[in-house]
Amino acid sequence: MNRKCALIGVEGNHDQAFLSKVLRELLGFSKCEDQKNLDTLWRKFIPVYPPKTGRLHLRLDMPSILYTDTLSVAIYAGEGSRLVDNLKDKLADIDYLNSLSAFAIVADADKQRPAEVAKKYYDALKEYFTDFPFEISETGAVTEAMPRLGIYVLPNNSDQGVLDTLLCACGEVAYPMYMERAKSYISQFSDEEVKQIGWKPFDKEKATVATIASILKPGKTNTVSISDNAWISAQTEQQISSLQNLTIFLRKLLSI
Repeated sequence: MNRKCALIGVEGNHDQAFLSKVLRELLGFSKCEDQKNLDTLWRKFIPVYPPKTGRLHLRLDMPSILYTDTLSVAIYAGEGSRLVDNLKDKLADIDYLNSLSAFAIVADADKQRPAEVAKKYYDALKEYFTDFPFEISETGAVTEAMPRLGIYVLPNNSDQGVLDTLLCACGEVAYPMYMERAKSYISQFSDEEVKQIGWKPFDKEKATVATIASILKPGKTNTVSISDNAWISAQTEQQISSLQNLTIFLRKLLSI
């Protein structure tokens, strides 16, 4: 294979499924499901079972790999707060400066300002990528150096929130009736009940997405719904500026 290779680090499996869907649905990528389409670089990313820890039921950290005729992208989910440490292990095993055409982090803002999140990843990874940006614009800054580098902070690179904040906006377009019913159901929980349950900030958005996912894919996970259903589509991209901004960032990052 002579494709260029790009690596994107994300915090969890929902983020991995989401970016994979964006690449497939909006940017023309195919999912790599056969080793004949696997670029040599990613063979070092294939996890070994059982893992070195000996924990038999530990989730294997296989990236989602997508490709076009000229480009291969690996989306690596790094166990939330362990993303940086796990990425460092992966980068230590490859000639990343010469092998990668692009590298990026896509992470949640959560309760922080997006600039604070970007600075955190900049500080953690600047020893590997000296040109890593930490000042982010509305659609995400991408360096022109090789490899191209960027950080995008969900939901829109400017506000606090998480992936589910963006998914709820997409749901208003894709599933307006279901969104109305889901929000009505969740609003019936009193502040006292929410406190007893132990919801954290943005858990209401996560519960809303999970409620609709359980309707669209009964008995299956949010990850499956994100991958299979219409949260991400040409229609939602057209109407949701936050999704447009993300695709602009990815086009700049991947030079497409």
